[in-house]
Amino acid sequence: MVELKQLIINNVEFNVENFEEKTITHSTTGEQLKKIGFAFSVIGKKDYNLYDFFFESPHFELTIVDTNEKLKMKNISHSTFYQAAEISDNTKVVFRIKLQQEPAQEKEFTKDQKLMVNAVNEVVLSRVRFNALEEVLEEKGLIKGDELFNKIEKVAKRDFDMLKKELLDGKEEINT
Repeated sequence: MVELKQLIINNVEFNVENFEEKTITHSTTGEQLKKIGFAFSVIGKKDYNLYDFFFESPHFELTIVDTNEKLKMKNISHSTFYQAAEISDNTKVVFRIKLQQEPAQEKEFTKDQKLMVNAVNEVVLSRVRFNALEEVLEEKGLIKGDELFNKIEKVAKRDFDMLKKELLDGKEEINT
C-alpha cells in the first residue's frame, strides 16, 4: 500500500486514508492503465449525502497530488461503512472508492474492419427498409401471404449472379 495523503477529483480535495494502485492491461487497446482504490471519511448525514451523490458520476478527472499526475477515470464502485443504525450529524462514514483509468483512445479500426462495419450497417439498413416496404404493401392489401417471398425467389434465380458480379467487379466493367 502506498502512503498517499491527498487526491483531487473533479477539483474536490480528498484526504485519503487508504490507497491502493494496480496496473492493468486494457483488453482492446493493450494500454497499461491504473486501477486505484482508496478510502476517506466524513462526519454527518449532510456530508454523507453530498459525497454519496458525488460518486454516482460515471467519469472523473483525478489528480494524484504527490506526483501531479492527471488521469481520466471511470467509476468502478463506491461503498460506505458506518457503525450506527442511522446516520446522524455526528456519525463517521467511511467511503471506499474504486476507479479505473480510461484508455487514451479506443483502438482505431483497420480499413478492413471499417469496411466490415459499413457492410453490416448496410445489410441491416437494407433489411429494415425491406421489412418496412413489406409491411406497407401488406397494410394496403397489395400483397398476401407468401406472394412477396415467391417473387423474391424468382428474381433471385434470375438476377443474383449478375448483381453479385456487379458488386464485386464494379458496374463499369460489366457494361463494357
